[in-house]
Amino acid sequence: MSMIQTVLRLVSNLFGVVAMLFLAFLMFGITADVIVRALTGDPISGVFEMSELSLVMVVFLGAMWAQRDRAHIRVNILSQRLSGRAHRAIMAFGWGCGALALLMLAWPATQEAIYSVSIWEFRWGYTQFPIWWTKVGLALGLWFAAIQMACHAAFALAEDESDDIHPAAEA
Repeated sequence: MSMIQTVLRLVSNLFGVVAMLFLAFLMFGITADVIVRALTGDPISGVFEMSELSLVMVVFLGAMWAQRDRAHIRVNILSQRLSGRAHRAIMAFGWGCGALALLMLAWPATQEAIYSVSIWEFRWGYTQFPIWWTKVGLALGLWFAAIQMACHAAFALAEDESDDIHPAAEA
């Protein structure tokens, strides 16, 4: 089990770092574009298109990082009142439902990514911009987040986890 957790931690760290690089682009790229637009009246070519794609990458590659730190919004009114087997069962059910929902999104996203790569899909804006790589990133983010949630469901069955434990204590 610890090997699975180690692999998931490594993948989530890798995806998280990539998501943060895209977030840095959003901060600095849009700031630079606003300044250049104010000074010259013209935008920096491609910044708008890259900003759209960066938002997708931040969300879908950052999902595993947020999941590892239990940073997603969740309602724990029921799970706080339970303990023992009941608590483990309800947590496993919740993580399992999350994994299933992500799988239901991952499959069509993968089909779309395969098609997008096959035609080297791009979009027009101020400039022609490839988007196939973003669709691949979205699909990968969904698949790995689904795997991670499924593992959390299995871990919840094996070991009771408290709703108020900070994830840093788990590492």
